[in-house]
Amino acid sequence: MKKRLAVIALVASSLVASTNTALADAQSDYQLAVQQYQIALENWNVANKAEQDNFKMAMKDWNAAVKAAEQARKDIASQFKSDADAIKVRTSAAVAAATTAKAKKAAGAAGKIEMDLAIAVRNVAMEAVVKPGLKPVKPKILPVPTPPAKPAKAAKPAKPSKKPVATKSPA
Repeated sequence: MKKRLAVIALVASSLVASTNTALADAQSDYQLAVQQYQIALENWNVANKAEQDNFKMAMKDWNAAVKAAEQARKDIASQFKSDADAIKVRTSAAVAAATTAKAKKAAGAAGKIEMDLAIAVRNVAMEAVVKPGLKPVKPKILPVPTPPAKPAKAAKPAKPSKKPVATKSPA
């Protein structure tokens, strides 16, 4: 009887010990996976922040280029307007000063040629303005690393029943 109890105790303790070592291995694997997940999460945060910072800088540069191009267009337009007004004044003065119809027609034609030349200069200047390019695209958020799955809890060893074992009655 003592041998039987000793064997039962030995078997029960080996079952519990093997379960505990399996649980310890699963727990340490889980802790390692959690550490790796935390590192991956930090790297993910850094990468997303870098993408956002790059986008902000690209937008800042793009906005500056748009403003510079718009200012250049405005400067060209104002210069053309002042040149065109001066040409109109000179042409009307030349036409008024002309005494014959042929001289008036020649002064008008000279004024038209001068205006066409001013228009050509304006068009060349407008084409020379640097275009800002396409607007930067907002970066998409990278997928978040998936957290490790928690290890399944081992089932508790079954407790022996306190109920008396039913025996067959002699009949």
